[in-house]
Amino acid sequence: MSSRAGRIAAMTLLAVALALGAGLRFYRLGAADLSADEAAAWAGASAPSIKQVVARATMLDPGKLAIFDLALHGWIALFGDSVSAMRAMSAVLGTLAIALLFAAARAVILVLGGRAGVERAELYAAVSALLLAVNLTFVTQARTARMYPLVLAFEFAQVACFVRAQASDGIVDLVGVAIFTTLAVAANFTAGLLIAAETMWLAYAGICRRVGLGGDVLCRLNLLRPAIALFAGIAMLAPSAPASGRTAIDALHAGALGWAKMRGVWWPLVMLRSASGKAPFLVLAPMALYGAWRMGRGCAAGALGFLRCWLLGPIALLMIVSHAISPLEETRYAISSVAAFFIIAAVGLGAVENSKLRVALIALVVALSLDHLRRDFIKPRYVEWREASVLALRTAGPGEIAVSPAYAVNVVRYYLPTALRSSAKPAGERCDPAHRVLVLTGRGVVAPAQITRLEKCDPIIVGRLRLVEVRTR
Repeated sequence: MSSRAGRIAAMTLLAVALALGAGLRFYRLGAADLSADEAAAWAGASAPSIKQVVARATMLDPGKLAIFDLALHGWIALFGDSVSAMRAMSAVLGTLAIALLFAAARAVILVLGGRAGVERAELYAAVSALLLAVNLTFVTQARTARMYPLVLAFEFAQVACFVRAQASDGIVDLVGVAIFTTLAVAANFTAGLLIAAETMWLAYAGICRRVGLGGDVLCRLNLLRPAIALFAGIAMLAPSAPASGRTAIDALHAGALGWAKMRGVWWPLVMLRSASGKAPFLVLAPMALYGAWRMGRGCAAGALGFLRCWLLGPIALLMIVSHAISPLEETRYAISSVAAFFIIAAVGLGAVENSKLRVALIALVVALSLDHLRRDFIKPRYVEWREASVLALRTAGPGEIAVSPAYAVNVVRYYLPTALRSSAKPAGERCDPAHRVLVLTGRGVVAPAQITRLEKCDPIIVGRLRLVEVRTR
């Protein structure tokens, strides 16, 4: 391909990715009921003042700063707090993340992979963006009113600045590294896993350069300035670190992660397969191996080294923490590593020399991913909180409504009339004569003994809905 033709093809592919991604992320946003996790974000963001938003966020999402809650607070002020309106902010961020992954992937290939041609780097980046756009895991996150799409957008922007800062003497990218590092980690502390992976890359690149490995690409990199920018970004979080750390530890001791489970040694492979989709993974896995081989044998070894750190570093750290402290092996905590896997697979897809075969493979992955989305969209899996709340209110009258598990109380409050929201209370571990009706869910998450006690307290089933029951005595 000529440079002009290659750029046109890549930009066309990026436009398709953005159009598809936006359509999938905005499609029927309000169809599913608000989830308990989303309701916690609503409860914090709907506070009347910024000070109260911060206070509520600290209580409802311990160990995280109120970046997302403040953003959602402003969004609600502009567009309201309907389910579709609140999720629309995540959909916008999820669509923006597609373009930001393109920028990050392009920077990795151009800066760390040797300038093999703008059209090839942009082709790899555009395929990466397309894979992200049609992936069920990323689409689902972007259709949920939680902080993860915001974190992902900050992370991709940070990666783009971090990689470019290694080849530039300018100040803009360094400032971007510091600011996006601060924002990403403040939005969710799991973003620190990406920062750790980038630190691993700097150490790896420094060692390779010292022993004479890595060729001209690593020799031209400036590793000190990005390292200082990373440190500056973390340092800006220092004032809030002690309080946030104590809150996170207290929440851990209180059982905030009691739902998490230990995974087997094959969890990384299982996680990538689950996040990619079973059928798409059958194509993406061999393409990722081919992409890694192509980068390893050519002048793109630097890009491969960085992508390996990005892919494996967060996963390895999660496994270490899970075995040493508390289970944390959840896909959403290592979601940016899945994006690194997509970039490697995109290199494999884009490196196929036969143009017809290349197009066919890309089309196959997209078709399999869209079918994965279709099957998920047509099979409702959400808890029917709206119907349960209406039924509970009709049964309780002016009395109290108990909700179990306790963290779900805010979703029942969301669906109650404003004047009656205070009537919804978290259910205690023992029978409480104060409430007249119990909204019960959490089977498989709440301890079976606790479920049994609550069923004995309120033995009469008023209504059994999807994944939730309304009971009375």
